[in-house]
Amino acid sequence: MSEDRGRQHGPGGAYGGPDGGPALTLRVHQNKYLPASAGRTEMHAIVSVRAHGLGPAAARTATSEVIVIDCSMSMSWPPTKIAAARRATATAVGILRDGTRFAIVEGTEQAQVVYPFTGGMAVAGPDTKAAAARVAARLPAVGGTAIGSWLDLARRLHVRQPAAIRHTLLLTDGRNEHDPPGYLDQVLDACAPHFTCDARGIGDGWDATELKRIAHRLHGRADAVLEDSALAAEFEEMVSASMAKALAGVRIRIRTRAGSRVGFVKQVHPTRADLTDEGVRPDERTWEWTTSAWGDETREYQVSVFADPRRDPMGEDVELAAVELSVEGDTALPLPEPESVLVQWTDDVLLSSRIDPRLAHYDADSELGHAITAGCDAYEAGDRERARRQWGRAVQLAHQLGSEKMLARLGGLVHIVDAATGEVRIREPIRPLDLNSVIVVSEESAPFMGLERPEPAAPPAADVLCPACGRRSPATAGFCQQCNAPLSGEPGESGQAGGAR
Repeated sequence: MSEDRGRQHGPGGAYGGPDGGPALTLRVHQNKYLPASAGRTEMHAIVSVRAHGLGPAAARTATSEVIVIDCSMSMSWPPTKIAAARRATATAVGILRDGTRFAIVEGTEQAQVVYPFTGGMAVAGPDTKAAAARVAARLPAVGGTAIGSWLDLARRLHVRQPAAIRHTLLLTDGRNEHDPPGYLDQVLDACAPHFTCDARGIGDGWDATELKRIAHRLHGRADAVLEDSALAAEFEEMVSASMAKALAGVRIRIRTRAGSRVGFVKQVHPTRADLTDEGVRPDERTWEWTTSAWGDETREYQVSVFADPRRDPMGEDVELAAVELSVEGDTALPLPEPESVLVQWTDDVLLSSRIDPRLAHYDADSELGHAITAGCDAYEAGDRERARRQWGRAVQLAHQLGSEKMLARLGGLVHIVDAATGEVRIREPIRPLDLNSVIVVSEESAPFMGLERPEPAAPPAADVLCPACGRRSPATAGFCQQCNAPLSGEPGESGQAGGAR
């Protein structure tokens, strides 16, 4: 069983007002038991943050949107690519909320604003959206590819706007070939504080690793367009998500007790990203970072805190760290109280070795990403057998995690004979698009679908003590795991079971 705590300010754990208005929730999932004999060790916990009820606030939030379309020569073949880009751009413009500041950028070996005609950004309304759609219908395919220059123009457009939520949509079919070496990385550093970016690759000539790097640095998501005809729906989904954002950012702060320190912080859902180096440390016991804009969504983070059993009591809860939230900008959103990362030192191996279901899930999900990457590396190096083994393991993990999207993508690389065992055969030949489509989403994570603790929680069955040696065992055990004596099933001194490492 896992420790799953959330201080409730209202029915059902909601932290908003009694009218069920907008709210943030904060929960810590962990197994608080660590072996006292191990000396200094690590406590791992999942911090789950959920925002909900933000729809009305999103409608009042100032937003800017820059749509960047690759108009290089390669977009002209097959002609379905540029045609799809034109339709998708018009679709994206059409669903902008009235009052949104927006621009369309034509990307070639340079970047230029093609709407509004005067440069800068237009204000979305019936007339401007209709005019922008007409411009989108005439987007050319005539130049080169300089993604750094495109994003730098997006940055200059965004920073001139008094918008709380700034988002860029990027479409490309190629690699960054016409910027000076190192320029793209410089631009990403300059853009990161100012806007988020979702990116899509179309066709088979784009670089999945490059697109992943852009999306990761700009706190967005990258993906492949599997069918040109699906691009409009992709654009609609991305812009709709942007229009639903209401919070410019949520600051997450971890304060450790004296003698403890944060080891790492990683986002594990909806995408995996190591955030440790992005955090700031106002003092030696505090670590904090600001997340990108929020709509109604859940994000989960894995936190490692180093702990030391010396001078701590045995068998008692000790707070290693406190996690708290604050909101960027001027908002009256109610905040949850801080949540504790606990430790209880024990000599009971059974208690300290149990794994929290969420941690187990995200550990397996991380292994899935590594298996995909290792398989792709092996395939590109010509080692087909190693690629088959790695992709087979990835299929097995995706099946266990219930990740239908990843199974479908892997199905473009291998014939799946038995998903449960990971038995696969490599497809020959593999299309570049199919390889890119797997690589680009390899850091997406499947959501944890396990059961939450019921409200109110039913008490767990008490552990039992061995009458011969005193060892604690689960209530369902028939024999002691230490001395093999039969257990009567009579409860002894019970300990609340944990579920994580």
